[in-house]
Amino acid sequence: MKRLSNLLLSNIPKYEITIPSTGKKTTYRPFLVKEEKVLLLAQETNSDSDMILAIKNIIESCVDDIDDVGNMPLFDIEYVFLQIRSKSVGEIVEPTIICPSTDENISVSVLINDIEITHDNNHKRTVPLSDDIVVTLKYPSLNIVNENNTSMDYTNPSTFYSIVADCIERVETEEESIDVSTLSKEEVLEFVDNLTTKQFENLIDFFITAPKVEHTVSYTASDGVERQVLLSGLSDFFG
Repeated sequence: MKRLSNLLLSNIPKYEITIPSTGKKTTYRPFLVKEEKVLLLAQETNSDSDMILAIKNIIESCVDDIDDVGNMPLFDIEYVFLQIRSKSVGEIVEPTIICPSTDENISVSVLINDIEITHDNNHKRTVPLSDDIVVTLKYPSLNIVNENNTSMDYTNPSTFYSIVADCIERVETEEESIDVSTLSKEEVLEFVDNLTTKQFENLIDFFITAPKVEHTVSYTASDGVERQVLLSGLSDFFG
């Protein structure tokens, strides 16, 4: 006789998903009660690290062909988790926002299928620093953010100099092409420290224009005025 759990596992549905950064198609399943319990416990602790670990484990368990979520770009992780969540709990999320005009908390309703990856037409992974120096960047991953123990605060670039250094993939000149992974972190940080302000701003523009999980939602506050708010990232959608 089959174990009871095996009867259930053999009937779990599969759905197709396209990973945004690579365009690769794979399949995923809804998360199970045992995985949801871990997620709920992480939410109760109010710990970002616990929540990140729970999401990482859910994606690795539920999505085929993904073994190392830590090296995925953050927008991939956010998008994939939202899709898993839509098939597991429901296709609607109801985050609470604070109206900047009335200061009141307002619950809004968002259909997960309406949430998309936004792309900036000006976004480029290669950034010219001068006539003969070009830098190629990679997207910040979960591992990079965790290792630097900081957040991507675009209003205060000084908070993530180290992340910028970790996201430099290649430096090219007329004479050579340098694979930055072969260099020490100290040497790359020294390179960043010696950029001009304008050159550093050009690198920051890569992060600002990078693909993002975003959705604009309309709401009406107590003053009767209809406004819009841009939700971006998991913290906004589950706030």
